[in-house]
Amino acid sequence: MSEKTWSGRGSVLLAAWCIGGGALLAGCGGGDGGTRFAGLPPASTGNPAQPPATTTKAADIKVLSNRADLVSGGDALVEIVPAAGIAASALRIELDGTDVSSAFAMRPGERFMGLVTGMSEGRHLLTARAGDTALSSLVITNHANGGRILYGPQIQPWACDAGAQDADCNRPVSYSFKYLSSDPAVAGFQPYDPARPPADIATTTTDQGRTVPFVVRIETGVQDRDYYDVAVLFDPAKPWAPWQPQAAWNRKLLIQHGSGCGNGYGQSNALSSQRVLDRDALSRGFAVLAVSLNDSGHNCNIAVQAEATMMAKERIVEAYGELRYTFGYGSSGGAIAQQWMANAYPGLYQGIIVGASFPDAGSTGNEVEDCALLRNYFGRTATAWTPDQQAAASGHLNTAVCTEWIDFYKFNNNLNPYATNIANIPGTSPTALGGCDAPPGARYDATFNPGGARCTSADSAISIFGKRPDGFANRPYSNVGLQYGLLALKAGRISAEQFVDLNANIGSHTIDYALQAPRVAADPGAIEASYRSGSFNQANGLGQVAIIDIRTLDISGIHHQHRSWTLRARLDRANGGHANQAIWYQAGSQREAYDTMDAWLGAIERDGDATPLARKVIAHRPASANDRCGSADGTGLSMLECTGLADGSTRMAAGEAITGDVLECQLAPLDRASYGTVVFSDAQWSRLKAAFPTGVCDFGRPGKGQQPTRFWQTYLDTLGQVVVGGMPLPDLP
Repeated sequence: MSEKTWSGRGSVLLAAWCIGGGALLAGCGGGDGGTRFAGLPPASTGNPAQPPATTTKAADIKVLSNRADLVSGGDALVEIVPAAGIAASALRIELDGTDVSSAFAMRPGERFMGLVTGMSEGRHLLTARAGDTALSSLVITNHANGGRILYGPQIQPWACDAGAQDADCNRPVSYSFKYLSSDPAVAGFQPYDPARPPADIATTTTDQGRTVPFVVRIETGVQDRDYYDVAVLFDPAKPWAPWQPQAAWNRKLLIQHGSGCGNGYGQSNALSSQRVLDRDALSRGFAVLAVSLNDSGHNCNIAVQAEATMMAKERIVEAYGELRYTFGYGSSGGAIAQQWMANAYPGLYQGIIVGASFPDAGSTGNEVEDCALLRNYFGRTATAWTPDQQAAASGHLNTAVCTEWIDFYKFNNNLNPYATNIANIPGTSPTALGGCDAPPGARYDATFNPGGARCTSADSAISIFGKRPDGFANRPYSNVGLQYGLLALKAGRISAEQFVDLNANIGSHTIDYALQAPRVAADPGAIEASYRSGSFNQANGLGQVAIIDIRTLDISGIHHQHRSWTLRARLDRANGGHANQAIWYQAGSQREAYDTMDAWLGAIERDGDATPLARKVIAHRPASANDRCGSADGTGLSMLECTGLADGSTRMAAGEAITGDVLECQLAPLDRASYGTVVFSDAQWSRLKAAFPTGVCDFGRPGKGQQPTRFWQTYLDTLGQVVVGGMPLPDLP
């Protein structure tokens, strides 16, 4: 790791309201009933707005680069549309009373636009005047480039790379160039020097039919304390302005995502600069974005991911121009990032392409922790279990799954404040979790450093989940009432004695991840927060998103095929269908997925009628977006019909439905009749009652506190104070 500096920082002012003028969905005013194919936060989230001032309707001030109360970095791309009969050239534009008219001009397309710059943190009044008359005013709230817009406090300690200018790790934006050679023997992107252009530059023809040199500019900057990278076809000899981009750019954006799920404590740009060099996307004319903080392996906090993505998209609009639409690409943890952000923060993505799919990190974490407990139990019990029986009780096709979760990925450490595998699992060793890179002296230790950084996912997102009385984050995990191995018992694959012994002795972990005999319930507040935040993705915001899910059959690994069908089941429950999701059993289909998604979103974009967006997504699904495992008429088949195998999870093996999003179940009394032909001795039944003193899971009912995701949750109020558990952004008048 390069040299870093460590620092802490507080929160800043959030939000304001619009004064005067109309406004766009993506800018400052009201919405349009969900019909607009927008790419920025909506003006309406269902939360009452601050009281609006009166409006003259004599001019419409539109912030094009973000919602007016979410702007960051000191600048905003603005369009002003005067009412009929008022010449734009006659307008005087003021920012806090200072004339900034020189920033505005009539741009291509007869649009009066300008880049407003130099805003300090806080509220600023942008006014359009005709003579002495104020036609319209708009309050723009600017936030620090260091973030703290949707989420705070930020994770601490935080290490800045060498060369950072301040505690927010800010540094000047830098640019580099790459090119593709026309020589087939020269593979991959090569360094390009604009002062000495090479002679072997290849050309590419974009999806707009323009043939241009295959030269790419990579912009690297810092926002929200961490890196972003943007790559786009670029001619160094030509100008570029946000109202007049170079012709090679098609105004479309692809966001690349990394894998994993972890919590970093400092800057990371190890992979994002490589991911933006996506030859397929760049050759078509796309801009390609990678954001370190939406790399789940580096940051698995949904609100911070959304904040960083929003800030990066704002930067692109202000520096490059308005976007037509955005879609993402990523596998495993990259699927998590896309699917839970697209659900909880609608507008960030119009389409997502996911591989090795997981719907979210929250419900996936149930299985990871269950596997840690199962591995522990199987390693210490005196009751004999064959590998096949262990797999059956776990809901898996073999025992390699839990082994991979715990021994290889060590993802159970997301519940472990020590960042080492100290779960007392036979055969495992105390190995540091790579995603938690807080310096050793800053890490939590119950005895020597009780105030140190706790390396758990919940503690890194403590404003989402809230605090326990001991100051630690509320824990969003429960195994109360969970009957491990229930389906295996009923199927005769394990014995009554094995079932009883397993459930009587599996136990749980304490808040400091020491094994304990009792089961554990989720901490108060954690359940509701998990659902509201989208950490347990309820899919109620995904109906407006085009989804292509690419997968293979992973028998021995953690990337189970049922996860794709889990998301499908949640779509069915939340939206009454899943016609916006395609499941492809097809490896190596990235380029075809790009083609299909681009065609899908392009058709939606061209549909200008008032049909709700969710209906447009379904209506314009191309034939190429059919399920890639289907019947002769194109109808999608089931998971079992597709592959001949139906894998599952620890919770499905305990009776949960494939939706798989019950954090803590509602309980029902133990009932011998519910076990069918299984016979328990009186002694076994007594042990089972002792194991489940409050009852067993009733998966026929929703989970405790289960509720839809709330859209555009913020964890800071208008004064920058933390809102534990969050609240939706206020509506803009």
